[in-house]
Amino acid sequence: MDRKRKNVIFLLVAVAMLIDMMMYTLVIPILPAYSTTLGADELMIGVIFGAFSVALLLFSIPFGMLSDHVGRRPLMIAGMFLLALTNLVFILSDNVYLLILARIIQGISGAATWSAGLALIADTFDVSERGSRLGMAMAMMSAGTLTGPVVGGVLYDLLGYQMTFLLPSILTLFLGSMFFLTPVPPRSPGEKGSYAKLLKRAPAALAVCSIATVVGALTFGILEPFMPLYLFQKFAATPTLIGLTFGAMSLLNMVAAPVVGNLYDRFGGRGLITSGMILSGLLIAVTMLMPSMLLTILAFAVVGITINMALTPMLPLLTDLFGGDEGSSQGFLYGIYNTLFSLGLTIGPFLGGALIVKYSMPLTVFGQSILLALTGLLIFAVIRDRKATREHEP
Repeated sequence: MDRKRKNVIFLLVAVAMLIDMMMYTLVIPILPAYSTTLGADELMIGVIFGAFSVALLLFSIPFGMLSDHVGRRPLMIAGMFLLALTNLVFILSDNVYLLILARIIQGISGAATWSAGLALIADTFDVSERGSRLGMAMAMMSAGTLTGPVVGGVLYDLLGYQMTFLLPSILTLFLGSMFFLTPVPPRSPGEKGSYAKLLKRAPAALAVCSIATVVGALTFGILEPFMPLYLFQKFAATPTLIGLTFGAMSLLNMVAAPVVGNLYDRFGGRGLITSGMILSGLLIAVTMLMPSMLLTILAFAVVGITINMALTPMLPLLTDLFGGDEGSSQGFLYGIYNTLFSLGLTIGPFLGGALIVKYSMPLTVFGQSILLALTGLLIFAVIRDRKATREHEP
């Protein structure tokens, strides 16, 4: 495949992921207030937001496996059209149950897009640039996360509730049509029962990668809901300052992703993941000790870099360890990754809330810091570097 066609495929996947993540966070400034007008209380608002993670958790592996059998393109088209359907249900929602349905469809769409999209990038680019391309795709996802609330707030204030969801629908339908028209690289069918054989190739490495992914996502699951409250209670932080704190972390996360991807292509993932886990643990612990809001923002922002070092290399590492050159199992692998990540995000708020109530926010964060550091050491002990992995390939 020529370079031009590869770049077109990458651009389509990257934009699809940007739009998907933008729609995920676009609802943040809109849904809580809108759902209360429909009679939702705090518990129901939590259900509305949590419905996305549950759907992503349930559908990521099945859709990843499906993309291995029917191809990446049908799943990307389905993901875009399901996202358009999500927006239509949001437009028509006149009760909280339709809002829950919209978030479920949105989670199903994300499962299709993330699993098939990441696998399509892995299919398209060889090992010499796979890490950098996946890193750039993760940067686009971070950009969507960063810009979604801003876009949602501006569209809602200027154009109203319905147009906020109608305009992204047009874009997603256009992207779905572009995937229909764009040829993608062929994919080997894979042998029957290959998933079981694949997972048996390096069970210890798979277990450690799984633990690291859940622990990394667990960090987000604890910090995102409870850090704002901590900042308000300790520094009387305004919503603007809290937004800047998370925005700074997201911005550095976005900037770091392609750099981390390039470093993976040069050196492999063992050192990156280990150092990322340990440094993330150290930094989130430091945020609990900072005497001022400014220093807290600075420390928290750098977590965007270190947590990226821990998580972004996991994508090409899974392909290097288990995917092989034939590419027949990429969708399954990234479906596993998405499932594990959404599991951490789902557990985090419940576990964090229980621990904070029983102990305190600082003690809970210190415990998560220790868990991150131990996971980093476990990665270093079990995962071989890229050169060693290739030399011992069967």
